Amino acid sequence: MALELSEKIKLLPGKNNGKYPYCHSLLIEDGLIALIDPASDPDFLKELANSKKVDVIILSHYHEDHFWFSHLFPSAQIWAPELDAPALESLERLLDEYQQTGEGRKQWRKILLDHFHYQPRRVSCLLKEGGQIFLGKTEIQVIHTPGHTPGHSCFYFPEPDLIYLSDIDLSKFGPWYGDRGSDIDAFIQSIKRISEFPAKTFVASHEQAIYQDSIKKESEQYLQVIEDRETKLRALLKEPRTIQEIIDARIIYKKPREPKSFYDFGEWAMMTKHLQRMMKRGEVIEDSGKYYLSL
Repeated sequence: MALELSEKIKLLPGKNNGKYPYCHSLLIEDGLIALIDPASDPDFLKELANSKKVDVIILSHYHEDHFWFSHLFPSAQIWAPELDAPALESLERLLDEYQQTGEGRKQWRKILLDHFHYQPRRVSCLLKEGGQIFLGKTEIQVIHTPGHTPGHSCFYFPEPDLIYLSDIDLSKFGPWYGDRGSDIDAFIQSIKRISEFPAKTFVASHEQAIYQDSIKKESEQYLQVIEDRETKLRALLKEPRTIQEIIDARIIYKKPREPKSFYDFGEWAMMTKHLQRMMKRGEVIEDSGKYYLSL
């Protein structure tokens, strides 16, 4: 069921409380009808596709849990961040961004095609920091918030003083930064920037959707997850560890989960970012395939 946020903006809650592979979407009905991140409720979106002409799909970034049901709107223009556009226009580029090779690449190609209905779509409007979108009387300001993906963006609506946070989702799981172009430090700066943003209403794309007046407390908790992960990795690296031993420590997902290959990859992708960050600071040394603290 759609929730009215203003006269022209509705929240479309994602199935299963917007947990992956769903997300919360926004529907804007003005001079143009636009959908932001259409991966919420397939039944509602199918009904919408049959009842109205959606002019524009606005994507905050290239992840499948945000573009999932775009295929229901084949005539809609795609507007997306400039840095993420190549992955929306090419499946092979998307798989590159996901760091998939070998058998994993084959599996993900099939999942993206068969389950998420990936279709290469030309991005007709490239969104950048400070860009303004007008859908009639409704104005949207683009805020580039990299780290999750290179182009990840939030969207601010001056009227009704609302900001869509996309995957700065403030969830208990914490930030995801496992793609090729993900960057922990950039993500931290993006979270801090958004936490200071003076909006009345904040809308996240997963789990709890709506926050009022401030997200400073939630942002601090969200940032703390990054620190907690690194603290646990630091303790682990008091002794030399292989990447497999780091994966097996389950710092990200807390415990073994199935399918094992999927969660092993997630541990590898995220922990690799932490290792790179710590090595850049001179805190960690790699020697003969083992990592350990330099101090």
